[in-house]
Amino acid sequence: MSDQPYVAIAAQYASEEEAVADFDRIHEHFKGAGKHAAFDAAVVVRGKDGSVSIPKRDDKAKHHGGRKGLAIGLASGVVVALFPAVALGGALLAAGGAGAGIGALAGHIANNSSADALKTISETLNAGSAGIVVVVAPDTVDEVAGLLTHATGVTRKEIAVDEEKLDNEVQDSYE
Repeated sequence: MSDQPYVAIAAQYASEEEAVADFDRIHEHFKGAGKHAAFDAAVVVRGKDGSVSIPKRDDKAKHHGGRKGLAIGLASGVVVALFPAVALGGALLAAGGAGAGIGALAGHIANNSSADALKTISETLNAGSAGIVVVVAPDTVDEVAGLLTHATGVTRKEIAVDEEKLDNEVQDSYE
């Protein structure tokens, strides 16, 4: 299968509360429109000391096995590709056993995305701030951007995902 285009949107916020408010707004918008599987998102908090945590992520109905692209958690994969210490620190491993799959996601994204795109996204999420990483299909980028009402900065970068290869990599990581 060929690469599928997605867009990673990184939005920076002055506070975690503002990031969570926009995250919730995006979640409700897509859920209310019956398009919950059309996006994936994670709230990211970067401490001044360089620590990174993910206090909230969208993992409703996102499980490995038989799902592609957004349905297997691309936003968390982007965050780990940007900040590998997140996975090591256990912020994403709270779901129990999810670490291997998220590692596969991060590796796939790092290998299939340009270093410049990942660098630009990471630079949006400054130390001492909160942010959201959202991954969506290209046709919903403007829709999501309109919901980021509290953001102080927003970056959009295309990422390519070979959905069949990614699904196989995630499946293999659980075996």
